[in-house]
Amino acid sequence: MFKKLFNLINKKKDIEFEKNKNYYLQSSKDIEEVSFDEISLEKDIDKCNLLEDSIIEHNQIKVEKVDILEDTEQKLNEFLRENKEYINNIKIKREKGIRSIDLYNEEVLEFKTYKECSKKLKIPVAYIKENLKYGHTDYLGGAINYLRRELGEVVKDECEYLDSSKTPIELFNELNNKIFSSRVSENRRNDILSSDKIEPIKMHYKFEFMDYEYDDYFKKYGAIIKRGGNKKIELLNQKGEVIEVFKSISSCSEYLNKDKNEITEILKYGYSKVGRCEIRYSLRNI
Repeated sequence: MFKKLFNLINKKKDIEFEKNKNYYLQSSKDIEEVSFDEISLEKDIDKCNLLEDSIIEHNQIKVEKVDILEDTEQKLNEFLRENKEYINNIKIKREKGIRSIDLYNEEVLEFKTYKECSKKLKIPVAYIKENLKYGHTDYLGGAINYLRRELGEVVKDECEYLDSSKTPIELFNELNNKIFSSRVSENRRNDILSSDKIEPIKMHYKFEFMDYEYDDYFKKYGAIIKRGGNKKIELLNQKGEVIEVFKSISSCSEYLNKDKNEITEILKYGYSKVGRCEIRYSLRNI
């Protein structure tokens, strides 16, 4: 009887022990799982932090690059504005890319060269240049050149009056005053004054630059063109490969057996051909 009771008590203890054992084992497993999850979570958080830092750093670099680009573009636009008159004068000399606008019917035409425009509209090239430079719709160049010849001056180029430091109106008035000088006879004076060539020609066109090629050229080489001192020059073969680099225009002109002024003009106006080769300003450091 007592033995049965003792066995029952022991069996109950064993059952409770097994329960407790299972409980502790399960609890330990849960703790391990929780610990593992926490470690994994911490690793994920670290990864997120690293990724966030990387994104912030990338965005900062991106913003800095944008700021640099905007600053560079702003400085370039300012440089172009400061040199607008210089650029326009060069474009006029190049005689490339022009848009004509008829002030009567507002017809717009585009031409590759000034000569093409002159031929199509039947107007002097000098008028196109005068309008671009001064905005005159009345053409004074013809009258200026006529008066110069009549007063004994030599006119080598119909457009050379535009190179004067004086405006066409100033030149025209000055030449008119010379007609009444004592050196001009009365008969000669009357002949000049009675000619219709002395009057400005009424025109109805205005023109706009379309020489985008030189815009790109000046953006690239403008700083070199405008500064003084030696300028490095590259010589290219027909394949566009650099075959020689000169430390100055002088050494380049000597090598090519060309006048220094000729090489300077070629580079200044954006022309590149010299015989079968090409030359250009060098942007590299020697």
